[in-house]
Amino acid sequence: MIDATDRIGAISRADVLVRLEEYVAASREDEMVIGFEARPVGEEIDEPLLTVCHPGDPEKASEWTENPRLIRRRLEERFRQPLEALFRELLGREEAPTSPLMESVQSVAVSYLGREEYMDIPKRLTLVSDLMQHSEYLSFFRQPVDYDAFARSHGADALSTDLRGTAVEILFVQRRAHGRLSDTRSLIDFWERWIEDQGGFVERVVRIDGMN
Repeated sequence: MIDATDRIGAISRADVLVRLEEYVAASREDEMVIGFEARPVGEEIDEPLLTVCHPGDPEKASEWTENPRLIRRRLEERFRQPLEALFRELLGREEAPTSPLMESVQSVAVSYLGREEYMDIPKRLTLVSDLMQHSEYLSFFRQPVDYDAFARSHGADALSTDLRGTAVEILFVQRRAHGRLSDTRSLIDFWERWIEDQGGFVERVVRIDGMN
């Protein structure tokens, strides 16, 4: 899920693209990749922007029982190229008036991650974002980054969701807006605690190059 509610500069876009392309290159046969974007308030996530499945590794295909050339073409035309085009399109978006990041994660969890047919398979959510939640229930532009206070609020109930069995990777986009916070470590800690309280776990946080 790419948070394109605030513009991402050229240096950060290039770094994000490299990391997303590394993820695509490391994906395995039959792995499904679903692309989402964080939407402004009022725009629900009904359908993913793209759903593709890895067709297999042409280098491992048998010359006798399979068609390595056909698998290679499918890998490029139906998997890598559509994902690269989507990543580039999302990372070039203009900013939006709100950043409902938690609501967007909640929508993805309800619509896809929590589906019964996906319950017993490994799931990963890669979140490209500055983590600056800005909506009715919680805004880091109006409120301090205080997870304990948030956990006691009505917003915590409204934004709760089910991330059980989901590994989360955060590609952390750095912004000048983070200067209003005491430090970005507290912001990352807030998100780690929220994800854990929803049943997920943060596998790693990668700081993206560039200031936006």
